[in-house]
Amino acid sequence: MKKTFFISFFCFFIMFLTIFCIKNKISAQNEMQATLPIDFIEKSFSLVKITSPYFINDLSYNRDNNFLHHAFYYKFGINDCYVHKDIYPNMQKLEQILKQKRLRAVMYDCFRPHEAQMYMWKLDPNPLFLSNPFKSGSLHSKGLALDIGLADENGKKLEFVSAVDSFVPESASNYQCKKDEEYKCKNRDLLKSIMTEAGFRGIKREWWHYQKIGDTKAYPLINICNHPNSKCLLDKTELK
Repeated sequence: MKKTFFISFFCFFIMFLTIFCIKNKISAQNEMQATLPIDFIEKSFSLVKITSPYFINDLSYNRDNNFLHHAFYYKFGINDCYVHKDIYPNMQKLEQILKQKRLRAVMYDCFRPHEAQMYMWKLDPNPLFLSNPFKSGSLHSKGLALDIGLADENGKKLEFVSAVDSFVPESASNYQCKKDEEYKCKNRDLLKSIMTEAGFRGIKREWWHYQKIGDTKAYPLINICNHPNSKCLLDKTELK
């Protein structure tokens, strides 16, 4: 009788201890999640952050070797690649294609705040390679465009006909490579094939630029610096 009582008590104690530990673990996890920083850009706009390992974050405007010769995305609090939620399904399809081909995408630019477009235009108002922010603006500023390259599965970048944002004749998507550089055109054409399959379209002047197919006029240009939670460090005089 006593033996049965002790066995029952022991089993009850073990069950109580297990439930207690599980509740504490869940509570700790919830507390940890509550302290994680909220992504202000994702929460405030119709944008999704790209976090898959198949996409390498190498934003051109977060480093000095770009066509403006200095990093400036930090002024807008942009450290990651964001896309509009309407093209996120295309990004998921792109990820599957990259997996199948054992490749990775190099993200040189994604969402670009409209204020960043204004900043760039002020420093280099070239309508051939930069959309006028005071007219139609850039599809990057709607989260509907990407500047993209390719890398192998280990992250080694594939060579292309020209550098991104180089704005030379070789930048054209139909440029004919010299015989000793045909492999660069093949990489460009491979990128085009992959992006087309994922549901994007390119443009003639820039082999690296891809964007949403269809009408994009209804999508608003996204300003972030006026938002109360913005991390903008921009002096507004830099846009005048």
